[in-house]
Amino acid sequence: MNTKLDFETIDMLSKGITQFAFRSGPVEDMHSKGKLTQKDMKTLNKFITNRIAGLLTTISNGNIAKVLKVLTFYASLSTKWDSCKPEG
Repeated sequence: MNTKLDFETIDMLSKGITQFAFRSGPVEDMHSKGKLTQKDMKTLNKFITNRIAGLLTTISNGNIAKVLKVLTFYASLSTKWDSCKPEG
């Protein structure tokens, strides 16, 4: 990657990915049914957004190998999960 992403772009992308992949799904139903408080949602959204921003920053800095190492480790913790079904 030649173009380094600025903070505003990383912030926007990480929030967009969080909304797309996490918030606009079953977790929103859980929240609306009172299973998660507003405080819980804020904690979860901030945690996920910050993690994604960290990955995007590392990618932007050209350190794809580090991202692959981190994600390979975390994938090893989820070997019993169902296979993914890509959505767009």
